[in-house]
Amino acid sequence: MLSQLHIRAIMIANTPVCDAAVTTDLGEAFARHVSTYRGKPEFALGYPETKWLNVMRIRADNAQDAALGQMTDEMLNLLSDPVSAGDRFKPRFLELYGQARRHAYPLACALLDEIHAINDITRDYTLGCFDFGMIRRMEDEALSSKSMRTFVDDMLKKLGAMTNRPRHDVFRQVFDVYSEALVYRLLLERGAGHLSIEKIPESKEPGPDFKCELRTERNGEPKSLEFYIEVKALDIVAAPQRLPEMLDEGMDVQIELERQLREGKNIAIASGEIAPYRPFGTNSDYDPWSVRKVIETLAEKAAQNFKPKQFQRGPTFALANLLRLPLPGQGASSLAPFFYDKLAGGACVSGVLWHMAFGEVGAPVHRWPSFEGAGTADGNLKQAGLLVDPAVHLDTPGLIALHYDKGAYRFDGLYDARWTDSGSGWSNIEVETVLHALCGDYNDRGNERAAEYAYYVDREGRP
Repeated sequence: MLSQLHIRAIMIANTPVCDAAVTTDLGEAFARHVSTYRGKPEFALGYPETKWLNVMRIRADNAQDAALGQMTDEMLNLLSDPVSAGDRFKPRFLELYGQARRHAYPLACALLDEIHAINDITRDYTLGCFDFGMIRRMEDEALSSKSMRTFVDDMLKKLGAMTNRPRHDVFRQVFDVYSEALVYRLLLERGAGHLSIEKIPESKEPGPDFKCELRTERNGEPKSLEFYIEVKALDIVAAPQRLPEMLDEGMDVQIELERQLREGKNIAIASGEIAPYRPFGTNSDYDPWSVRKVIETLAEKAAQNFKPKQFQRGPTFALANLLRLPLPGQGASSLAPFFYDKLAGGACVSGVLWHMAFGEVGAPVHRWPSFEGAGTADGNLKQAGLLVDPAVHLDTPGLIALHYDKGAYRFDGLYDARWTDSGSGWSNIEVETVLHALCGDYNDRGNERAAEYAYYVDREGRP
């Protein structure tokens, strides 16, 4: 079911990846300690993790952080001779571990505090969409990057601000900043030294988020392409109402688990659904299998968020962060109007991203069959794609979608080869040059790359 795909995508995307690539003396000493003193409660250390000890030790060395260096040195000394420390060993080590983590990674710790505060009661959907390994990397890079420092400080400021807003609403604001920081970091990584990105300060005049320069070649001669990017993090359906409703649903699951335990059951089992596309309240029209509903939701939210005035400074790409609205597992075939999936009985399925950009009102949509022998007709589109919506009139060279697929973040692009910009002299050549540099895959309105995306390829690579 689509809801199961949502759950799997969120779990994969937000598995912490805080383990250091290189082990350290502190991490190795901790591993030896755990092995040596297993079964001895006076020396047992419950929640410290080797991966965090490694990254803190590396951080102390790379950042030349004297305070962090002293804390990790003292932890190393305690691990080298816990018997001499006696009763002081356990409380002092745990105290140092907590202090060092908060000193090195205040943002990651603040967000984890929010999760732990409600962990025994319910779950917050937005908090579950943060990648804590990525947060840690952002905080590492903030030491040398002024732009990343600004993003991290802004997130900390929003988390710590005194406000009457409910916490789920605060987390939405923090995620919007996180979205820009993530896009900034991933695009720089994707640009591999050929791309420069500058965050444009906010002002009263609407405008894009980033100014970019891509250094490339044409006919053997160096060429520089200047363009802009406007980032929008699309939120779940009816977020102001659905997020509190999700908290209540999570609480119901927890109450059921506790009820079963009180009745003496050794194993308590309860289930809930994570459904970011489901409307608020009881809705008989909600169908977790529907591809059309996903397309309409994404297209409608994109139309609501991207504004024409933000695209007037020059060639400006619309970049939609879809991490809070996971895609239904179509892979690169999502960039085709339709694709063939022989593993699903020969189903011909509509590509979500292509229709998000170019879908016409009234166009037929097809989905995977919900069971063997079920039909694939999914109705007709009621919402035009962002790049063809007459109500939006968005003057953009293309749409870029950030999403998570097959264990990695990816950018995928869509453009209209007929788009031109007289002011900059851009044509489809410049547009394709940018999309080729920034995106894993891309396609155009005419489906010129149909041969690459016409057949669905599953996670094992089988066409």
